[in-house]
Amino acid sequence: MRLKPRQVEAFRSVMMTGGITAAADALNVTQPAVSRLIRDLEDILEITLFERVGARLVPTVEATQLFREVERLYLGLDQIAQAADDIRRHKNIVLRIASVTSLVRPYLHQAILDVVGDRRDIPLVIDVENSRHIWDMVDKNRYDLGFVFGSPRMADKNAVLLHSSHAVAAMAPGHRLSSRSIIRPADLMDERVLIPGRNSPLRLALDRAFSAQDHQPTSTMETSMLNCCHFAAARMGVGIVDHTSLRSAGADIVEIPFEPQIEVAYFAIRPSGGHRILILDELIKRMGELIGAEATSFMSA
Repeated sequence: MRLKPRQVEAFRSVMMTGGITAAADALNVTQPAVSRLIRDLEDILEITLFERVGARLVPTVEATQLFREVERLYLGLDQIAQAADDIRRHKNIVLRIASVTSLVRPYLHQAILDVVGDRRDIPLVIDVENSRHIWDMVDKNRYDLGFVFGSPRMADKNAVLLHSSHAVAAMAPGHRLSSRSIIRPADLMDERVLIPGRNSPLRLALDRAFSAQDHQPTSTMETSMLNCCHFAAARMGVGIVDHTSLRSAGADIVEIPFEPQIEVAYFAIRPSGGHRILILDELIKRMGELIGAEATSFMSA
């Protein structure tokens, strides 16, 4: 399978502009040329990317998934161009930081304000990704610092533990299970269970917990940890999440310990063999302080 850059460019333009005509104008080519490029791309990929509904061109689900990957490519190209510009102008190296959604607000947001503030000599790129992607990118030196959700067993010499707790069942006040002292898999047989995505270490542990006790939920919704919290608050089901995600969501919710116990943690991770960067050390320290302070306040409340 060999794609041509012009085919990918035409696909991206159609997705961004919403139609062949606008894409042709943006690329400064004819409409038939754009249509031909899209057809050739579909033939190579063996995927239908667009369906015509009346006068509109509607992207398929596959097109939407492909567009995410194409955007990653273009973002990478933009970052290369930015890096080259920085090198040419002898600017400081851009620091690239990635975080899971649960730590962005309020923790990373506040840490950036506290540590970086109005310093304009520190160019930053901040991405929001899932933990597995961040681990991989840090291993490849694509990120200088990552904040991830994981298991304490994932810690190594390049990881700093920020906070550790146990999984809880989250539900709306007044839910039929809200008076329980403990929630077990068997209690959730008649509930919609809101679970984190398959790339989440908590999800892997949950799958093992349900399988071990032979109590697979009959109804599930798979989404992000924050969405689990918000949907639980909206009475869509019972979410299995962690304390930090609950505090980050800020939703009106009841949390009850989940058994079997699943220990979960957040880490700051750095590339192996990377030279120490003081401001990143300061960010890690501040993140630990912010998460730890709120955890202490929450436990004493």
